[in-house]
Amino acid sequence: MNKLISIILCIALLSGLTTFDAPDRLELSGVQITAGDGVIVSSQTTGRGCTLFLPGNADIRALPLQYELSHTAVLLKVKGSKAEQIVQNGEPLDLTSICGESIPYTLEITASYGDQVSGLAVEIYPTDSIASMYLCSEDPVNMGRPWVESSPTKSNSAKGTMLMINEGGTVVYQDKLTQIKGRGNSTWLAEKKPYQIKLATKTDLLESGRSENVAKTWVLLTNHSDPSLLRNQTVYGLSVSMGMVPGIECRPVNLFYDGEYRGAYLLCEKVEIDSGRVDIEDLEGSFEDANPDVDFDSLPVATAYTANGAKYIYCPGLKDPENISGGYLLEMDTAVRAQAEKCFLITTRNTHIVVKSPEFCSKTAMDYIASYYQEFEDTLFNKGMHPTNGKNLADYADINSLAQCYIVNELTKNPDGYRTSCYFYKDADTDILMAGPIWDYDLSFGQGWGQFVPFCAETDRYFTLFSTFSKALYQSGDFRQAVHDIYLETVSPIVNNELLPALNEDRQALNHAARANNLVWNRSYKDWSNGCNTLINYITARNNWLTDAFATWSRETIGRLNEYHDVREEDWFFDAVVDATEFGLMNGMGVGIFSPHKTSTRAQSTKVLWAISGSPDPKKPSGFSDVIETEWYASAVAWAKENNVVNGYINGTFAPNKEITRQELITIMYRHSSNAKGSRAVLDDFKDGSEINSYAVDAMCWALENDIVKGYTDNTLRPRDPVSRAELATFMVRYYKAYFMDPLG
Repeated sequence: MNKLISIILCIALLSGLTTFDAPDRLELSGVQITAGDGVIVSSQTTGRGCTLFLPGNADIRALPLQYELSHTAVLLKVKGSKAEQIVQNGEPLDLTSICGESIPYTLEITASYGDQVSGLAVEIYPTDSIASMYLCSEDPVNMGRPWVESSPTKSNSAKGTMLMINEGGTVVYQDKLTQIKGRGNSTWLAEKKPYQIKLATKTDLLESGRSENVAKTWVLLTNHSDPSLLRNQTVYGLSVSMGMVPGIECRPVNLFYDGEYRGAYLLCEKVEIDSGRVDIEDLEGSFEDANPDVDFDSLPVATAYTANGAKYIYCPGLKDPENISGGYLLEMDTAVRAQAEKCFLITTRNTHIVVKSPEFCSKTAMDYIASYYQEFEDTLFNKGMHPTNGKNLADYADINSLAQCYIVNELTKNPDGYRTSCYFYKDADTDILMAGPIWDYDLSFGQGWGQFVPFCAETDRYFTLFSTFSKALYQSGDFRQAVHDIYLETVSPIVNNELLPALNEDRQALNHAARANNLVWNRSYKDWSNGCNTLINYITARNNWLTDAFATWSRETIGRLNEYHDVREEDWFFDAVVDATEFGLMNGMGVGIFSPHKTSTRAQSTKVLWAISGSPDPKKPSGFSDVIETEWYASAVAWAKENNVVNGYINGTFAPNKEITRQELITIMYRHSSNAKGSRAVLDDFKDGSEINSYAVDAMCWALENDIVKGYTDNTLRPRDPVSRAELATFMVRYYKAYFMDPLG
């Protein structure tokens, strides 16, 4: 391949010229780069005007200029801030001598013939220090990048060629592409699109020199939501250093697609079953071999249930291969995303698990893997011991891999951690489920979740631990000990001695590419620089806090977990809120928020009493005109009315969203308790005892005698004040402990 990088100045002349006649009009348009073997990169219009992005291996001190003219007498001159030069064909151009060292290199190019002059200002940005990748569509007019990106479902797949040159100028790949298509979920909705490519021949695009990295399918991540462009690269590097199986390997590249620079991307291994990736039995291939004449894409689906209660969707009519015990690649995902897939399962706890591979499963295969995962889940949520068969968590899953994935997600505060986009895999002829590989960290390290960013940005709180899955894991002593050992012995030293130094090196390597990327996508270079500083500071602080936090974890001890960012240990209501959550009486408002100072409603208070009673099904609807049967509180209100806990108002309404006062709350708790009246003498100790409404006097006396209510330090009860959520938790926990909690358990 001709590795010569040259700039071709394109001069467009109007038609009707003769060889020796001056043009009617002389017009100078953009510039182009020839990256070898006909791969052309053109200048493009950005917010800065006409802009040219130089490939990483271009020599800015010796760029031979070539130009094409319809009249040999046309004079072409380039001028920079330091010098100007009349250009001759093939004469090398030293950008630094003409423009100086500052970036961008700015050229004023002038073409002249007689009294005719045409000028063009061009800014030139280098993208050196990382590899350059050129995707060229087979049919750029009809099936080029705009066509690929036009499909919301990512179904438009094109073919083409690819040239990849590393930062040193060596060709890594130069051959056909059998596929260029979109990928991703939320990232596909952004303006900068991610892609999946398939090579004609297996190649190690990472240049690792290891046979396991030779593959056909690769993905290009945008990192568009990440101001540093470094989060995914940093986390995947950590996974490799930790010895995770598999770890995700990657490298940054500058992407040029059909002659246009598209920015800095991250070239990654795909999460798939293959040698060097998720290296397990290829059950999908076995299904294809067993069903050679089946059009898999046209297969219908059907629904069935396992003996242990899991629901699953399968493809009827498929013949089973000899061994359906593996391998399976599974993904914990949202209900909406799971239901868009072909085969998936829904556990009895409403967890949605997509079978990513094999994509098309028979009834036998889906029944097998759904039954297996349900057993694993039943064990996990029963403190690590299956409720009937005597097996423990280690009989179903690899504890170290569960701990490793948890650690990475906790360190990064990944919003998806053990919630969604979470992978597991199971090989054939084994009963052990493995967690991993890790994936998708552009919204990690305090970056993401919109209005809740301030909570994500805190470095001194647990985060992933409060996913439902992680809270169940925490009940296992083996899991706690594994987290302690892995973090203190492996992860913390890696962060300090490898990750942070590598992050600074990666930042330097990405410097020019980040400037170019942010120009294309209308972002400032300063935003990138600040984003890098924020990331480095976050990782440093987060690692220090987790090192101290995980030092307290052990197999023998289990701590009290507070999952709320707005509830601190020094708060007077801390114990009550934590207890109310642990007892299953109250939940937060979502994403780690309890809102302790927000007022409680009649619906919320009724639902807590319903939870204390075991959430029994009501015999019939409440009959209140303002309680819709589909609302979250409808069953609680109906049950409470049946049991004379609530009465409602004379107009037939319940007013579920009305704030509840202290005397109203104590009254419904008193009705729920079915207890004897208290002595009215207890009210004499309070200044405002006489202000209690008559309907609530007996209830308040009962609550005072049983320490449900203790009053304020100024000897008031404030019966008509609204109840905050912190107070609701306090009253209900006192009530629950006094009347419903087993003193021995």
